[in-house]
Amino acid sequence: MSKLNAMDELVRLRHELHRNPELSGNERATAKRLRFFLSRYQPHELYSDVAGHGMAVVYRGKEPGPTVLFRCDMDALPINEQSGVPYSSNTPNVSHTCGHDGHMAIVSGLAVRLFNNPLSKGKVILLYQPSEENGTGAKASIEKLRELDLFPDYAIAIHNMPKYKLGSVILGRYTFTAASKGLIIKLQGRNSHAAFPELGLNPAGATAEIIQHLLSLSSTNIFKDFVLVTLIHVKVGDVAFGTSPGSAVIMATLRAFDDSDMEKLSDAAIDNAVKIALKHGLAIETNFTDDFPASVCNPELTHTVELLARKNNREVIYLEEPNRWSEDFANFTSVCPSIIFGLGSGENQPDIHTPNFDFPDELIVDGVDLLESLVRELTA
Repeated sequence: MSKLNAMDELVRLRHELHRNPELSGNERATAKRLRFFLSRYQPHELYSDVAGHGMAVVYRGKEPGPTVLFRCDMDALPINEQSGVPYSSNTPNVSHTCGHDGHMAIVSGLAVRLFNNPLSKGKVILLYQPSEENGTGAKASIEKLRELDLFPDYAIAIHNMPKYKLGSVILGRYTFTAASKGLIIKLQGRNSHAAFPELGLNPAGATAEIIQHLLSLSSTNIFKDFVLVTLIHVKVGDVAFGTSPGSAVIMATLRAFDDSDMEKLSDAAIDNAVKIALKHGLAIETNFTDDFPASVCNPELTHTVELLARKNNREVIYLEEPNRWSEDFANFTSVCPSIIFGLGSGENQPDIHTPNFDFPDELIVDGVDLLESLVRELTA
């Protein structure tokens, strides 16, 4: 297949994936479409049901060598698409407005290259990973890869980045994305009639106090780098004007560029909430969800990507500070030499996670070229 025809195939694949998005944990049809595409490019092994509906696709060289893993994410977002493209989402309130369809197309393009120009040495694993958006997929994938004896020597991921020149390469030095986690605080008091609030135990005052403490945490001097607390949801009782509420829920997202700062931030948030609840005589329950560590990239891999990008006449941009958003690929960066880096998707491109976003087709071949150059360099 010519390079031009292969590109057409990859664009059609992306459009089909874009038209049929699936949320985290539900990527069954996505996997089926990918298996059909990959069947034409004859991987040596294909493992299904990885961490749910994910797949590990293996291409082997003739001689022993390093194992290099390339991860793409499969899941979509609960966002109603408004891009207006002919291949817009067929599913109301679900869309590929993060560009995972493009990431899958790029990694699938690497399968085409490895079929047409097989490896001489080593092994390449194409990991189609489910459940990135909820932070569970990478960790489960790592466990499954160990079980399958497919644990890599290197792990690599890309993420498209709007507001950067199309095809540019964006690197961290060396943290690429922040750590984040969701905090849920539940307070339990006692309901009473609204005419006799003194007979109950209303958590409203404690809720207000906890919120103030949470929002003030980032201004304390116990952290060495950027931290942020974003309040996302508060509920005190139900809408009943005759009732003084007896329960409350507070939800916030915690962010930090450094994992040790995240630990301090988490501890401080919980400690303050518990002290306030006890002061008000309330029972308290706390837990964390959507836990993403910071993605701290391997310096040697970072410099390798920079070198190859410059050889391919790509603009290379180092971030002045890590991205505030999070990526569950960070779980790979903590267990093996890994890198996640950005591919600029256009200076005028709408932001990811917004209704108008659509991954640019012309970025696919740029991504495939760069990943293939990494394959040849790391397995040489």
